Formats: sequence, C-alpha cells, structure tokens
Amino acid sequence: MDPERGLPQVERAGSLAEQAYHALRAGIADGRLVPGERVTERGLAAALDVSPTPVREAIRKLEHEGLLERVGARGLQIVDHPAETLDELREVEVMLRGAEARFAARKITPEAVATLRGYIDELVASRDRLTPLEQFARAERFDAELARVAANPALRTLIESYAIYGTDQRTRTLDRDARDDAWVAARIADHYAIVDALEAHDEELAERIMRRHARSSIPDL
Repeated sequence: MDPERGLPQVERAGSLAEQAYHALRAGIADGRLVPGERVTERGLAAALDVSPTPVREAIRKLEHEGLLERVGARGLQIVDHPAETLDELREVEVMLRGAEARFAARKITPEAVATLRGYIDELVASRDRLTPLEQFARAERFDAELARVAANPALRTLIESYAIYGTDQRTRTLDRDARDDAWVAARIADHYAIVDALEAHDEELAERIMRRHARSSIPDL
C-alpha cells in the first residue's frame, strides 16, 4: 500500500471512522484502489494519515458492502468481481433508481416539481460556461432532490452502494460525454420527461424513464 497514492484525506471534524470509510470508498470508486489489489490496515491508515482504529471500523463496513475481502489472517484485498457479476450489479442499480423515481412520483409536491425543473433550466442556460465536472455537479443536484422527494433513506443507501460499481468508468468517460451535444441533449430530454411524469404522479412512467436514463449512463450496459 503506497501512502503517496493520493487517497482523499480525511477531515478532523466529525467521526474519523466515517471519514475514513468515505475516503476509502471514493478510492475504490475512482480506481485509485484497484480491484484485486492487496492492502493492509496499516497501509491504509498511513495513506489517510489517521490511526488504525478508524480505518479498522471503515474496513468492517467495506467488507459488509462486498468491496473489501479478507485474504489470510491479516491481509485484505479490493474485491475483483467477474465482468458478468459487475454487469448484474449495475443492473440492480438501474432497477433501484427506477424504484426511487416511482416513490418520488407518489410523493412529489408542486414545489419540488418547480425545484427539479429549475435545476434543468439552469443547466441548459449555463452549460456553455461550465466544465464537464461542473455540469455533472449540477446534474447531481437533480438526483439529490429526487432522492429527498422519494424520502426512502434505506433505498438511497442501497443505490449508493451499488452505484460504486462502474464509477471509475463513468468518471473516465465524463469529459467525452459532456462534449457530445447529442448525448447531452438526450439526457436533458430525459430529465424533463422524468419531471413531467413526476408532476403527473405517473409512477409507472417515471420508473420506466428513469430506468432507461440510468442504463444510458452506465458504460457497457
């Protein structure tokens, strides 16, 4: 485990274990921690510049999520799923996102509809001035608001757990995709269509459009 590899550093405020967990999870998501790589508790602690205790707690959570596995008495390894398994896990993410849109359609208020539509309008109006990462950040606000409306924290936790599979590929293609006008136009159209379905409280349509939209954002699906 190379302590200079550039894992996200933890902050000193709040729970160090939680900070360590999110930092390691981000490292797995963006490929800084490679599937199949052997790591150690001590090496991870050094990379994050924290004591082993919070890292130990973070490791337990990552093991539970199937992102880390034990190899031998003391060794750890970033789980390396077969390609078929990864595809299936991404399929689960698509289904979960569809379910979240269904629940949001059931619960949404006119105020939330206006908020979601406003996020899309703002992205369309400012897109030419934004970097791909800034565009992605704007799109994430839409996702966060939809999750708030769905009001199902357990489902959102599952979505975030499954979304980690393929995050590195999505990050690598972000710049290319954001410069493809046809791809961006299709995704913006999906967002407007999702809001229309939510506003109509059409649960089936909202779920169907969200599944299609989520599938299009995952490479190789």
